[in-house]
Amino acid sequence: MRPLGRLAASVLVLAVPALAQQPSTSGPAAKPVPPKPNPALTEAFKDMAGTWACTGAMDNPTAPGTQVKTQGEMKIGPELDGFAWTGNYRMEKNAAMPMPMKMRLSWGWDDSKHKMVEFGFDNIGSTFVGTADGMKDGTIVWSEEGAMMGQPVKTRTTVTRKSPKEITVVSEIENKGAWQKMGEDRCKKK
Repeated sequence: MRPLGRLAASVLVLAVPALAQQPSTSGPAAKPVPPKPNPALTEAFKDMAGTWACTGAMDNPTAPGTQVKTQGEMKIGPELDGFAWTGNYRMEKNAAMPMPMKMRLSWGWDDSKHKMVEFGFDNIGSTFVGTADGMKDGTIVWSEEGAMMGQPVKTRTTVTRKSPKEITVVSEIENKGAWQKMGEDRCKKK
């Protein structure tokens, strides 16, 4: 028998009797305890499930220095027993966007990083991944990296809970080492 095989056999010989002496966790007295989502994720999405009407303004990339009004709707809900949340956002077409913009977002908790994580895609080719530490004083700040219009980009999204039925969402983009505001929405739960 090889040395590694002897080691494995020795471990098995020692482990089986020890396992046999363990009290049984099956039977009528044992109740399985299901895992629960991380409390930071639960707190961040408390009161968020539902449909939100959003109005605001965004920078107009076709006319730098000007803004256009925006109107949209966001639907958010839990999935996978609360271990993930998903959102669908739709912004109506406007002077800067000749077609409606649609975005799909997913959020969860990464135990290895001790951070909330997000993934997003939209119908104009943008993608991003981000992390946040969780809710602090009613605010979550997402740090994101991805691609916008085929170019690498760093963004920051700040979500502030004004009440259980009202939030603000501020989007910023990193431009030459400084943060530049792209847009702001005020969303109210329907």
